[in-house]
Parts: sequence; structure tokens; C-alpha cells
Amino acid sequence: MAHVLYLAKASVRMPTTIENYIVFICLLFMCSSMAATDYYVATDGTNAAVGSISAPWATIQYGVDQLSAGDNLYIRAGTYMEKIEIGVSGTVSSRITIAAYQEEVVMIDGSADPSKIAILEIADQSYLTIQGLHFTNNKMLDAQGILISGSGDGIYLLDNKVSDIDFSTDPNETVTSTTNAQGIIVYGTNGTDAITDLKINNNEVYDCLLGFSESLAINGNVDGWEVIGNAVHDNSNIGIDIIGHEGEAPANDQARNGVIQNNTVYNCLSPYATSGGIYVDGGKDIIIENNITYNNGYGIEIGCENINKTTSGIIVRNNVIYNNQIAGLSLGGFAYPTTGKVIDCQITGNTFYQNNFEPNSFNGEMYLSYSEDCTISSNIFYLDATNTFAYADLSQPNLVMDYNNIYLDAGAANFEVSWNGTFYFGYSNYLSGTSLDANSTFGDPTFVNASFTNPDFHLQSGSAAIDKGDPNYTVNASEVDLDGHGRVVNSIIDCGADESGSSANCATDYVGVNQLTGALTADVTYETIGAIESDQVITNSAVVVYRALGGMDLLDGFSVAEGVIFSFLIKGCE
Repeated sequence: MAHVLYLAKASVRMPTTIENYIVFICLLFMCSSMAATDYYVATDGTNAAVGSISAPWATIQYGVDQLSAGDNLYIRAGTYMEKIEIGVSGTVSSRITIAAYQEEVVMIDGSADPSKIAILEIADQSYLTIQGLHFTNNKMLDAQGILISGSGDGIYLLDNKVSDIDFSTDPNETVTSTTNAQGIIVYGTNGTDAITDLKINNNEVYDCLLGFSESLAINGNVDGWEVIGNAVHDNSNIGIDIIGHEGEAPANDQARNGVIQNNTVYNCLSPYATSGGIYVDGGKDIIIENNITYNNGYGIEIGCENINKTTSGIIVRNNVIYNNQIAGLSLGGFAYPTTGKVIDCQITGNTFYQNNFEPNSFNGEMYLSYSEDCTISSNIFYLDATNTFAYADLSQPNLVMDYNNIYLDAGAANFEVSWNGTFYFGYSNYLSGTSLDANSTFGDPTFVNASFTNPDFHLQSGSAAIDKGDPNYTVNASEVDLDGHGRVVNSIIDCGADESGSSANCATDYVGVNQLTGALTADVTYETIGAIESDQVITNSAVVVYRALGGMDLLDGFSVAEGVIFSFLIKGCE
């Protein structure tokens, strides 16, 4: 797809506002009414220098300590043997950025400083961007790669790597409940002032020995966040974990109102615990969508470990979940009532393929414990050679399970399921014995390549999954299939994560203003090509705001020197 860039010469001078809807690019001019300073750190620098690109500082910590709102600290290539604490905030209009210079390879090695547990620590700060850095080699009890804690707004972790964060220098040390390490960890510890507008996007977390902790976790009073486009792999316990009710905050102790989207989580296996690729334990009002999770303990787990507590409002949609150890999905309070419970969750439009590779586990594609008022619909369940669909125990009051596509190579007569104390052999016996899946389809979804090697879970023509989803399902405006395409063709959703016959919602990746010959002014609405999605993510500072379908306004606070080229891109759809 072509990127469309429209250019215009501009001579405007107006005050500053930010809207979180438009992505823009400014060329050859200052993009803020506040002056910002660029500083530099290099391995051959000195802290006695001025911090310019030709006279850089030597240590990242020294550079961080010199920053004010609006400043940028660029780090040149090399390995820095230090741990860093950030004690300064930007503002909503003047963020602070700490980043690798022009995508140079920057390694921050934590091995030289055993006095701090985190390589990077951010406590009670706001409006910071950390981008393009590699945090590595921190091996000690309770080691952390990146720690964010307290309260604050607008912390963005973008395009970083975190690796070799280990609870011990001895890879063979015995694991107990007190041996822990964490790759990226966020603790919202203020009961009244949440961490908000948190973005953990396009990072990679790998090769960590975690003990009983997690690769990437959000815990406590964190309200409004996103975990998007990350690769989390080859770690010794849970991949992505969203947590509540652990006592991290004295009130509002649940991570909530977040999205886990377009992540790839794999090889997060533990020999001493069942490790979910994506796990929600005590969180609420979370969307988990368009992720790929394989070769983990559970593909996705929705649970609640703490007694008399709930996990609620979790939507798991349009994910690809295959070849996980214990089951593709775990849903419920595993030992209720001595644990909490899961309520009001939706599992819809996912592709489950041959999970449950652990010998003699017989959980199948789903392990269901205690939940209330949950829905499992419009999914594909392609069973493995054990022919086991699911293992359900305790109970699931008001469970709705219907309009799924179910298949096993051995045929319907060999279908097996253990359902709340009753074993059913044969698909027809399961239907009559449970009254579930009355409108579901038994048949081959005919994937393009049904295998663990280079799998392709697109549906071929004639698939039993096409147009077999819930006919009453209401598609969210932002919901897409595994290709980012529309979620409904022929008015009925397909089962599974692929919508056969759908095409891209966007004819081009970007739309922008029409070519202009005169100056841009604040009181004119400029037409655009196509519609603009109102949920797009901002980067840097905004200069335009979506106003109405097909239009935008310049905002106050943007100044451009006369005669220079001004351009911006709007991510959206035609």
C-alpha cells in the first residue's frame, strides 16, 4: 500500500493544544511554541562537556539529571554500564524523550551496579518517552528491566528491548515463590491518583529467568493503558500479565480500561508453574485482540487468584491461539470459592488449533473453572490428536456457548469432553447432555496451512467456519480480523480470527490534506481523502484535530516560519 503525503507551505502562528487522534509529521521547523533542547550522550563523552552532539556527556544518568520539560536526550551507539533513575517529568505539551540516536544500537547493561534492582526506574513522573534502547544483563534477586511505579500520566515505552533479566546468576538455581525477576513491570501504588495513558508498544522482552514473576506486567491502580505490538518470547514464566487485588494500591487496586493488541507471545514455558502467554488476574474492562500466542502454558488465561475478588469485563476476540501446553484458553477462578471468580467475559472470534500438547493432561482447547455470565461464541476449535474438546469443573452459571465451529480429524464420533463431572464421548452426546453449542457447526475449517510450521489460519473457500458465527453479534467499530480487515462479510461473522472475503478497511495506509497552494489558517477546515478513524494514536505533538467526517482543523499553538514546507499525515481509512 502506498503512503500518501500531501505538502503545503504555511505561515501560521497560533497557541498549543493536544488531541490524541491524529498522527503528524513536521519537517524543517520547530513544532512547538516552547523551546526544546536536544542533548547527547556518547561512550567517548565527558560529563564536563555541554551535552551537544559534538561535545556529548558520558553517562545517561548525568544526561537525565539535566533535563527539563520539552528536552530530548539522544544516546549514541555503544554499551553503557549503569542503572538509571528518572526524577523529572515533561508536560502534556512538552514531553521529554530519551531515545537512541537515529536508531543506533544502544545497550544499557545493569551488571555493574548491584545496589539497584531495576536498570531503569521511573517513579511518580509523567510525559516521558523511552524509545529504542536495549536494557539487558541484570541478574540478581528481584531483578527488573524497567520499573514504573507510583502515579503519573503519559509514560510511553516504545521500540525497546529487554533481555537477560534473571533472578540469579546461576541458571540452575532452585525456583521458589521468593525467587523473582521481571522484564517490564508497572505498579500503580497510589490509591487516588492512577497511572494513566500508559503505552507499552513495539518492545521485545526475551531470554529472562523470571522465577514466579512475569515478562511484562501491569499491576494495581493503572487506568487507561495499551500493550500493543510487542514480541514476548523465550522467558521462563508468564508472558503478559494484567493484575489486580494484590494490595499494590490501597484503593482502586485493579489494572483496568486497557487493550492488549497485536502482540506475539511464544515459548513462555515454565517447568514449575502453568505460565499463561497472556494472563489477566484481577483486572477489569480489558480487550485482548489480534494477538498470536503459541508454545506457552495456556495460550490465554482469564482468572482471579484472590479470594472474594473478581475479574470482569474481559473481551478476548480475534486471536490466534495454537500449540500451547495445557490448553488454549483457561477461564475462571481455578479453586473457587477459595479463590476469586471471573464474571461477564466474552470469548469470541478466536482460532484455537491443537492446543494441549502436555502428555496425559486431557484439557483440550479449554480449561473452564468457575465463571459467571460469560459467552464463548464464533470461535474455531480444531482439536488435537487426543480428541479432547475441553475440561470443565466447578460450574459456569449462565454460560452461553454457541455458534462455534468445532472439528477433529478423527470425526465427530470420537469427540471427547469432561463437563462438570460428566464425561461425554461423541459430539452428539455432548450436545444432548449439556444443551450447549446447539447452533454450532461440526466441520473442517479448511485452513490454508494447518500445521505448527509456518501455519496459515486463513480460511479456504468452502470452509465450515464461513458465515457460521453468531448472527446477532454486534461488531465493534474498531474490530478487525487477523489481517486488519473488516470483521463481517455477508452480514454474518465467520467463526475464528479470519474473515473470509474481507478486504482492508483502508485503501491507503494514510490520508492527508489536499494539496494547498496558500497559507494554512486556523479558521478553515481542510478536506481530507476518505474518513478518519477517531481512535488513532498520537505521536509527538498534534497540529490538527479530527473535526468531522472528511475534515480537520489546525489547532492553536503551532508556529511555522514563512516559506518552509509543512506536512502532516493522518492515519485513517477510506
